[in-house]
Amino acid sequence: HAPTGTEQSIDMWGSVNDLARFSAGLSIHALRQLLVAAAHTGKPLTQHDIITKVQSFIQTQLGEDVVEFKKPEHSLDDVVGFSRLKQFVSDELLPRFRSTGPDALPGAAVAGPIGGGKTFIFEAVAAALDLPVLVLKNIRSQWFGQTDVIFERLRRVLQALDKVVIFVDEADTQFGGVGPDAHATERRLTGKVQQMMSDPALRGHVIWLLMTARIHHLSPDIRRPGRVGDLIIPILDPQGDDRDAFIRWVLSGVLDGTPDDAQVKQIAEITAGYSAAAFASLRSNLKAKALAAPLTFEQIQAVVHDQLPPDIASTRRYQTLQALINCTRRSLLPDPDVTEQQREAWQQEIHALEAQGIR
Repeated sequence: HAPTGTEQSIDMWGSVNDLARFSAGLSIHALRQLLVAAAHTGKPLTQHDIITKVQSFIQTQLGEDVVEFKKPEHSLDDVVGFSRLKQFVSDELLPRFRSTGPDALPGAAVAGPIGGGKTFIFEAVAAALDLPVLVLKNIRSQWFGQTDVIFERLRRVLQALDKVVIFVDEADTQFGGVGPDAHATERRLTGKVQQMMSDPALRGHVIWLLMTARIHHLSPDIRRPGRVGDLIIPILDPQGDDRDAFIRWVLSGVLDGTPDDAQVKQIAEITAGYSAAAFASLRSNLKAKALAAPLTFEQIQAVVHDQLPPDIASTRRYQTLQALINCTRRSLLPDPDVTEQQREAWQQEIHALEAQGIR
């Protein structure tokens, strides 16, 4: 029924229980404003109306420079390659993220070299969950003491919401350390994040997704089991059939005809070391060249030959090794049967790169 003082009834998409669940996070005053507006206009109250109001209210509480809500527009079907990862997401990750029971995961850290596709893939994961996606943008306030205020407000918001995804890109720059060299405000900030990740009251209601190319810069306490350390997922450059899928995706719509296996092999040879981002850049270049007419295979080879990679190979190798050494599932590694000797070799290579000044 309409709020006190009105005579109109409200047409809703669902039940009162649905309204209570989706409006969690709104103050009573904000909810009353929403209901009065719906009664006044006579328009049906939709799930989208509720979610939009909740998002607007939360941004007002926390500040638009601190958080924003994201609605990913792409799905896992748009993710090229990564066949084993997508199977893992479908079979295990999404069911555990959707759960509110003891099997619920508090979240995951996603590691891997720059340009690997971490953000794109896990935006699609967030879209598949069909939940509000809260993006933390800048929770380190320039004003002394403001960080604590912001975090207390964030905690109250999360406790009120039914279920939400917290998406943190470049997580290593958002969260600092807890060591003696860290600033006191930074230590408190990281400590509060760690407490929230392992808070039993939030488990099954808050899903943390932390993206970083520098997983080793995250606090060891954040990376421990019971927090995102339950699951650290490596996103690595495509190999094997996944790499062929990227090449066929690059050639689709630009090659005059369908690429055969020999052509795919030739492009594979001249794109050694390409990341997902490099393949996307190449595809964009080819699309621009093919605006007037499809390209011959020789023209495509010439475009690939002209494209030089930036001088970041050593940095990307270091980030790849850190993703491998921090991965928490054998099944997500390129070789699930990796030995301890191989893992020790990764550590030695990390030390060698650090001796060159790469961090």
